[in-house]
Amino acid sequence: MLPVFSCGLLAFVSPIAIAAKAKTRQAWIWAGALASAWLVGFMLVGSGDSEGALSDLGLTIYFAVWIGAVVYALVMGPKVLWPPKETYAPGGPPPPPPYNPNAAAVAGVHALRIKREEAREIARRDPQMARDLRIGRPDLPRQYDDGGLVDINSAPVEVLRQALGLTGEQSTHVVETRQHLSRFEHPEDLIHLAGLQPSTFDNVKDRIILM
Repeated sequence: MLPVFSCGLLAFVSPIAIAAKAKTRQAWIWAGALASAWLVGFMLVGSGDSEGALSDLGLTIYFAVWIGAVVYALVMGPKVLWPPKETYAPGGPPPPPPYNPNAAAVAGVHALRIKREEAREIARRDPQMARDLRIGRPDLPRQYDDGGLVDINSAPVEVLRQALGLTGEQSTHVVETRQHLSRFEHPEDLIHLAGLQPSTFDNVKDRIILM
């Protein structure tokens, strides 16, 4: 619309803008040709020719460039990749991304894994701090979020059942075995000593901690 609204005075701008975005030799040739013709026509119109022949020629060239620039812009403009239009108020924050429940679920699981790893690191470096934070004891009042860890050396039957998803019989057997042994030394003791099936152990091993 620039060549139209400027009555042809800015007819050369659109082809140059298209060439600058397209960055092709052909586009620059068209832009140079239209700009040169526009300049020649403009100069002939203002040449002050007494007979008017040069002015008429210049006016013809001027109008031809004007029309040609409009046609060229309409044909080539849509073929050029322009920046997307802003969909928010200038100077304001960009719109938030659409909510993706799958991405949110994945992020939630990943966050819990990170919390569990951090809690395990605390237990490894400072066991007393881990006990003070009550890591692995969701049944006790606490403020620290350990990502869902369960201490199989101290958690009661109900915690083993609710937090790890064990059956009542499995939970009771784990606690009875723990009392008999005093404590579990390795997570795999749940298989070898407490009788958990390997498939069940695989489902809960990521949330087990031994304090």
